[in-house]
Amino acid sequence: MEQSAAVEWFHELKSEVPRFLDSLQGEKNKGFYRYSLTGDLNRSEEWGLGNSVFAAKNYYMLNALTSELKKNISEFILQFQDPTGYIFDPYIAHQSRLRRVVFSFRSRNFNNLFNEQTKRAETRQSFAALRCVDSRPDVPYMQIPYTKELIREYIYKLKWATPWEAGSHLSHLAFFLMNNYRMFDVHSEDINELVDYAFEVVNEFRQTDGAWYDASQAVPKTEKVNGAMKLITALSAAEKTDLDNVNALIDLCLSTLNEGHACNHFNIIYVLSNCHKKSEYRAEEIQQYCLERLDMYKEYYWSEYGGFSFFKRKANSIYYNAKISSGKQEPDIHGTSLLLWGIVLISDVLQMRKKIGFNFPYT
Repeated sequence: MEQSAAVEWFHELKSEVPRFLDSLQGEKNKGFYRYSLTGDLNRSEEWGLGNSVFAAKNYYMLNALTSELKKNISEFILQFQDPTGYIFDPYIAHQSRLRRVVFSFRSRNFNNLFNEQTKRAETRQSFAALRCVDSRPDVPYMQIPYTKELIREYIYKLKWATPWEAGSHLSHLAFFLMNNYRMFDVHSEDINELVDYAFEVVNEFRQTDGAWYDASQAVPKTEKVNGAMKLITALSAAEKTDLDNVNALIDLCLSTLNEGHACNHFNIIYVLSNCHKKSEYRAEEIQQYCLERLDMYKEYYWSEYGGFSFFKRKANSIYYNAKISSGKQEPDIHGTSLLLWGIVLISDVLQMRKKIGFNFPYT
């Protein structure tokens, strides 16, 4: 895509994506959003925590949040919080039970057998979405380690042969350490020491290609890139800017082609854009790569609706191991959130973001 065409499309998205989001909004509960246009299996407005999280981030990235939207989305998200600090969707927990059990026994990975990891992930995304709408949880999330010994144990229990999964939960740890401190003044006396120690431990899995994974296992390049994306979100959540070995990460990204679905498309752009901020290495190639990636994003965009689908010309059907939609040929709020975020990052690489009026979301 040429830069002039990119600018034109960015401006189109500023007006069209809110139209798509509005079409997903609940009829009775204005803080509720459907996952897809017509394919959701649950027709009630009593579920959908993740959908409203995506809505909050999408509106925020587009600089389109009104005071009414903030109020409605905040109230909807907060109704899912329990007294222990978790913010999770019981419908997702119920719908995912069979897949969780089958996966746990087939893979011999029991970390999420009782939905603990999914509940943590949903809570983290809810905290971030609440920040987007100028709100906050009622109580902190304290189901994380707060000693060096337990932090090391937590990190080493993660499956670093699958770095996207492991990196995700390392990122949750960094996020909650910092956000519990920021919002509730938890462990204010030693928070920096604990955060620094967490990254010291995880860097024991840092390899010469810049990514974090178990080097004794055969890890595909796509998985390395996806895992690196999670580690960089961890650095961002911890408000740390000391991402190093970025040239090796750039080489890794430019030597692979993450595609197939919205997560892969987003992850590689997230890594490249953050590395590009730290180095001029292969800068022109990165800018050209981003322009070419926009052409790929176009294949997921439904101009008649103003949204993106998670798969090319097809909505996603599985969310946190729960089947929630029939996966029709239509856009969904999940694909829209990921690809819009990728576009915000690309606009920044192309030095257009501020002029267009895009915001980086909290995550």
